[in-house]
Amino acid sequence: MERVVFVSNEILLGEIPAYAGGLGILSGGIVSSARDTAYPLLGITLVHDQGYVRHEIENREVKFLPDPYEPREFFTKIDRKFFIELKDFRIWFRVWEHKLSEEVSVFFIDSNVKENPEYLRRLTSRVYIEDTEEEKLLKRLLLGLGALKIVEELKIPCKKFHLNESHCGFLAMELLKKEREISRVRKKIVFTTHTPLPHGHEKFSYSLVERYYEIPEKVKVISPGVLDVSRVLFVLAGYKNAVSWKHWLLLKRYYPNIDFDYITNGVHTKWIEDEMRKLYDRFIPGWFAHPHRFAHAGVIDLEELGKAKENVKRKLIYLVNTQGYYNKSFDESGITLVARRRITGYKRNDIFFRDVERIESISRKYNLQILVSGVCHPKDVEGRKILQNLVELMSVLSHTKLALLLRNGKKYERACVAGGDLFVHASLPPFEACGTSWMRAALNAVPTLASKDGGVVEAVVHNYNGFLFGKNRFEAGGEEWEDVADFYEVLENVLSMFRNEREEYLRVCRNALKTIGALFNTNRVLREYIKRAYEK
Repeated sequence: MERVVFVSNEILLGEIPAYAGGLGILSGGIVSSARDTAYPLLGITLVHDQGYVRHEIENREVKFLPDPYEPREFFTKIDRKFFIELKDFRIWFRVWEHKLSEEVSVFFIDSNVKENPEYLRRLTSRVYIEDTEEEKLLKRLLLGLGALKIVEELKIPCKKFHLNESHCGFLAMELLKKEREISRVRKKIVFTTHTPLPHGHEKFSYSLVERYYEIPEKVKVISPGVLDVSRVLFVLAGYKNAVSWKHWLLLKRYYPNIDFDYITNGVHTKWIEDEMRKLYDRFIPGWFAHPHRFAHAGVIDLEELGKAKENVKRKLIYLVNTQGYYNKSFDESGITLVARRRITGYKRNDIFFRDVERIESISRKYNLQILVSGVCHPKDVEGRKILQNLVELMSVLSHTKLALLLRNGKKYERACVAGGDLFVHASLPPFEACGTSWMRAALNAVPTLASKDGGVVEAVVHNYNGFLFGKNRFEAGGEEWEDVADFYEVLENVLSMFRNEREEYLRVCRNALKTIGALFNTNRVLREYIKRAYEK
């Protein structure tokens, strides 16, 4: 049985906290859809047994801590050792398997073995957290070369290697060494870039790389001067794609001579909360295996939809009040706004508070409770500033309830996307490649107030299945204050609808499920990859 080998630096499965954000959620969704549809696929990633980040707040100071888990509780160890051969040493590793079905497994590479010195044992401990550029390079070499080594040593018949982001690009370079001809490599490589602008693509100096790994001369011709891994993959991949229509347009601007396709991201139905599942079972039988049936969501009774949403909201409020950090406890009477994203500057997690007087005025009128949830990379200066400012705001706000829920994991992700009255997705254009949190909200019949960026521009119709604010920019910069002013204006209109036109609000909720849920799911995404990339 030939398999597609799906390589990603993060793959979220179950309650494992070993992911940073959207790429892990997307990768886990595609793997799960492969299981659901019995499509033969092998995922490969790093074990990341210390997770990404979790935060605690002590004396108004945000702490950045590991988020560990025990692989033995989730995986089965493959009974053999592997290694990759670098110039002067080997990196040994073991492999953990998470079997989803007979056709689908995920392998987790783990360098924490006695054959390695301490600095190599730490390589697979945390997602994207490295002390040096050298450590980052060794992690990328291990992921790319390690994935290829597993496939070769276990004699896994491979239809295609699907490489996600430049993190796993050394797999293609090693394959070039073996195959010698670019044309032969291109038959095996699928490359998906999840980053819209050039600064998001990894680069390494040749002097650093060649301390450890011999770069093929053909690669140096493709990317002279510096190893731009994405640029190399654009040439070595027979199929390469963006993850939304707008992302595709941006890539064409920056790489006009590269032939890209686009497959807009989606999310898996596992993100739907239990109360909503019960409702969908009654009105849309078979939706879990066939999410396109959400197109029939118009049959859901609005009053019953409202009751189910209240139950889900109650669960989120309990989670906030028991595990969150807040200025005042949340209650069921407040209108709950949720921003669940990785915390970083361009995602504008704090957009609510750009004008504190304005949001206080709105809160006085509508009784707002705002939940900001997610985690921040320890070296992200803008993200750290956002977090600290939110903590400081706790003592300033009089009318607005503000809570922070700063943990990764399926439990937190699902409660946040499902339990709010309005989801907020405020990325600064044009930095969002696609985004998936707003899709997961829609699967739970929660509408999104979104900036015009990423996949949103394909999916959200203002006042029909969600709400839009700001300008659809294709260049970085611009008058951001116009976005913020529009954000507050649209927000007030939505809140008025929620309070005064309840039936219309619930109709928007139902339309979000009907339109976004039916199309922006990983079953559709996988079908498109099979047709355009895997079987081509």
